[in-house]
This record gives sequence, structure tokens and C-alpha cells, in this order.
Amino acid sequence: MEVTEYLVTLCIRRAELSGLKELPGSTKDRLTPLVLLAPWLSTSPLSKAIDKFEDAYPGRPYFIDVDTYYHPGENNNEAKDTWAELAKNPADIQVWHALLLPYPNANPCLLMAGSTIESARAQIDWARSHDRSFCLRMNMAGPGIPTWMPILVRELAAEGAIDYAVVFDFGLVPSALDVAPVAAGYITSFFSDVPPEIPIAVCCTTFPTDFIVFDGIEELSFSNRELLAQIKRATNHPRMIYGDWGSTKPRSYGHASTPRNRIDYPTDTGWLIARENGGPMSFQTAAKRIISAKGKWSGGLGIWGEQLIEGAALGQAFAIDTMPKMYSARINIHLHRQAYYGQLPPPEALDEAWSDDL
Repeated sequence: MEVTEYLVTLCIRRAELSGLKELPGSTKDRLTPLVLLAPWLSTSPLSKAIDKFEDAYPGRPYFIDVDTYYHPGENNNEAKDTWAELAKNPADIQVWHALLLPYPNANPCLLMAGSTIESARAQIDWARSHDRSFCLRMNMAGPGIPTWMPILVRELAAEGAIDYAVVFDFGLVPSALDVAPVAAGYITSFFSDVPPEIPIAVCCTTFPTDFIVFDGIEELSFSNRELLAQIKRATNHPRMIYGDWGSTKPRSYGHASTPRNRIDYPTDTGWLIARENGGPMSFQTAAKRIISAKGKWSGGLGIWGEQLIEGAALGQAFAIDTMPKMYSARINIHLHRQAYYGQLPPPEALDEAWSDDL
């Protein structure tokens, strides 16, 4: 599996899948998704969630891990029961491999929480015997790095293995730059001997959880690109690749109020947010504010998300009329911008036209 220069952590939720599905094929080719698996709505079995993802991202390899942010709640079904077997510490590896076997493009993250190095070795053997790459994903917001990881990394280096990727995932953080010294320290300490071909990504998200501070139109910057630059300088590893959460954040549970209408528009290093704090605002008004933001609105990207915002500004029926549709548009634009960071192609260079099939 060839890992691209953009590794994006995605959950299997409506907004992510809609935004991903509507990308041009050439943009999808520049992404390496790392999918966090949880049941798709109330459907069973758990494999239906993988089917939904592959419908949005067909015919391309990806990494897959278990979404431990997911809460199954009540009303158990087969999908939730299977997820629980995979989310426990240690996970039921036989269940994991049986689930992934029919999906040759699904390259497993090693399930390492509460597990042993013997289990990790067996999981690597399974991946290789089924022509898969594998991923060492350290969930830094959860169990972190297993104590035996340095031994495993030395074993892989000794055999010259280059069929895997390394991901440090910090989840939701206040500032991306805060994780730079932590990630760089672990990379230098544990992964200094890995071959230069091994891609290493550091993923986190700073997407806001509360929008009450946004009034009118404001830009919120994110520093994931600077995070990448700092870690490159600190580690000198030649294949440090960019990672983020695709302008989303991990699943959370609570009793949040219904969000007010707004439109989020991704730029290269931030999100432009049009929202009214003093009262309700129509999507049309929000879209007009985004488009009129000089120096921020690109226009002419030729992609679905941007055209939905243009349609909303014109009051067109097909355009953004719900918050979930806005989320999908934002994700679509963010993925496209980061996949082509610094070299956005003209619309005529894209190989597929967007279509409205939400």
C-alpha cells in the first residue's frame, strides 16, 4: 500500500462519508484515510459500516482501526456486540481479522491496547499473509504507546520491513503545536531506526466544540502544517507526512443544544466561519458573507462543497439547507484543499464533476 502525503483520520459518520464521496477521483487518489470503525447508525452487522465507507471511497486502499470514542448506548444489536469485542482490552483479534478478510483494501491498524507483543507479531503475520500493509497507530488520547513498542520497532528495523506506517493520533487538542515536542520526543526515542521509507504522521484536530464566540464572520486558524514543519526539523525523518481529522473532531456525547445556522469555509490554514450570535441567520445570508470575504473565498475550485455554498448564496433549493449538509460541504472542501495543498488544480484538471446525491 502506497501512503500518500496526506493521511486523514475519518469516522464513519454521514458528514464525513458525504463529503468524501463527492470528491473528484483525482483528489481521492491523493488521500490516505485512516478510518475509525463503529456501527453505521442502527444497522447490522458491523460490516455494513465498512460497506458504507467503501461506497464513498471505492477501489482504493486505506487503514482501519476501531473507533474507541464510540458509545454503544442501549438497544444492543449484532454490530454493537462485534464492536465491543474489538474495543475491549485486549481485543478479540480473531473477530477483527474475520471482519476485515472480505475487504482487501482494508489495511489493519494493530489492535494494541492491553495486548502483548506476541499478539502484535501475529497481527503483522496475518496482514502480510493476506497482502496487506499495517499501521502502528498510537492512540495518544487513550492507551498511548505499549511498553513493548521499542522492541517491536527494533525487530521490524532489523528485518528491513517497509510495509507499514506509523501514526501518532492525539485526537482533540487545544493547540496542535502543543503536541510537537511530545511527538518529536517519541519519534526520536522509539523510531529513529526505522527505514527512511516508513511514513510517519502526527494527527490531531483543533476544530472548535463551541461556536458562541463566533459572530459575523471570523477566521479560526489551525496549525497542523506548522506542527508538521516543527516535527520534521526536530526528527529529520525523511517521510514525515501531513495528518489531520478532515475538519472534524472525535465523537462526543452529551446534551448539546441545536446549533445555530452557520457556514464554515476551509482555507489552506483555517476555517472561515459565518455565524450570527445575536439571533437566527439564514444559510443564504451566511453563504453571501463567505463569498464576499475578500482574500478568503477562492471560488472556481470546481468541487461540490464550494458549489453548494454558491448555490446557497443564490437561494437555490439543492444547496445547503441543513447543518449536516453544511458539515459535508466543509469536509469536502477541506479534504480537497489539503490533498492539493499549495498546488490547487484548475477545475478542468479534475476528472469527475460533482453531483448532488445527498
